[in-house]
Amino acid sequence: MAKYLGAAPVAMPQNQAYEALQKGVVEATFCPIETLKGWKQGEVIDYVIETKALGYTTAMFAVMNKQKYESLPPDIQRIFDEVGEEWVDVHGDVWDRADRAGLKFVIELGKKIHGLSPAQEKKWVQSITPIILEYQSKMEKKGLPGKKAVKVLKGLVAKYNK
Repeated sequence: MAKYLGAAPVAMPQNQAYEALQKGVVEATFCPIETLKGWKQGEVIDYVIETKALGYTTAMFAVMNKQKYESLPPDIQRIFDEVGEEWVDVHGDVWDRADRAGLKFVIELGKKIHGLSPAQEKKWVQSITPIILEYQSKMEKKGLPGKKAVKVLKGLVAKYNK
């Protein structure tokens, strides 16, 4: 995504990002705002650009091998399904609280928070469209509903950015 937005991406583990930002090896990080507190990166940045129009930058999930899941007795499958459904909202709430704490942290440090203008949002969304179309195409080739998934995702981004 960074490349499509005109940046030169540098892959590195989170535990190296603080020092890289501090020493100027990298100029920015593309991360959830909670990272700025949790990994203390807010200490070594000057500002935050809110990019909600692009969607969230991180997906967190746990998966089980489909064959293993299907080999489980139905009552055990049901437990996995029910617990998974229950914890979707719990995990989301915890992550939202962590993001609010991250935002508060950088504000308390005196960092500047910038939003994108409607024109910038449009430009950024257009810049990453090839990534989304590529994903959609790959899913469709696998017989998966890529178009539908992208439509749902775009709807959720619009809904939760109001």
